[in-house]
Amino acid sequence: MRKKWMIIAALAQAANVFAQIELRSEYLPQQKYINDNGDKTEGKSSAVTTTFTATVPVSIKPSNYQQPSLWAATLNASYTSFSNDGIAAEALPKEMGSADLGVMYMTPLNEKLMFIGGASAGVYSTHTDLKKLEMDHVVVNVYSSFIWQLRPKIKLGVALVGNNAFDKPMLIPFPYFQYHSEKARGMEYHAELSYTPKFSVGYRFNETFALRIVNRPKFFFSLAKIDGQKKYFDHHYVSLGMEPEYSINNWTISGMFGANFGRTDRYRDREPSNFLKWGNATFDPSFYISAGIKYNFAKKHK
Repeated sequence: MRKKWMIIAALAQAANVFAQIELRSEYLPQQKYINDNGDKTEGKSSAVTTTFTATVPVSIKPSNYQQPSLWAATLNASYTSFSNDGIAAEALPKEMGSADLGVMYMTPLNEKLMFIGGASAGVYSTHTDLKKLEMDHVVVNVYSSFIWQLRPKIKLGVALVGNNAFDKPMLIPFPYFQYHSEKARGMEYHAELSYTPKFSVGYRFNETFALRIVNRPKFFFSLAKIDGQKKYFDHHYVSLGMEPEYSINNWTISGMFGANFGRTDRYRDREPSNFLKWGNATFDPSFYISAGIKYNFAKKHK
């Protein structure tokens, strides 16, 4: 009987953290295009991005520690539609999309050390014509990370990510840092340095409603072939704004209203030597708006 309740507790805990589905849309209005010389042009572009993410545990087993060991299936998909005028229409695609399916494994190594690893494969393209997709649009990702629970509110770690986004296999190290302070009611603080960084400060009024100021960089990429040359296209921006969040039962609804800074959209040659060649922003700052809905398979218990 005790083992049965351990399995149920592990399932509930893992489902609360990992088993979730989220749909989010983001809107960047028309901004003036800045050319390679740093001069503003009459070209303009707006963008609407919709993302869908799902992480669902498929095998959960209790371990000798507080956290369970689990296998989970992952799905990450995104679609961006650009509305381009003038010179921006020559420099940017009309759309970009991706769909990535993978598997993740997580297990504790001791009371404070966690291992997370996984692999995925997906299609990344500057068009959505299935008949024109090629093997050059396929990206394979593998990753492994070690996360230390240094303090109750602080996590430190290191990750190693490998993929063929720049045509040849590359291994890229990433640091990991997270500070998270949250109460049932009161001030909240979150700082995360990782592959998907996020910084926020806010106030939780109750278990239903919270209001935060959030800074969140976003990055999307796709692959293309122009005049026979393999290209890598990235869509990158940084948002800062007010984010109200409302939760009821298993559902969480949030929106964000603010500004975006440093939007960068450009093609690069798909070669490892161009990995760090980001360049300057290619668009003026603008306002930013987003809305999303998330479903957690397990209810949160305070």
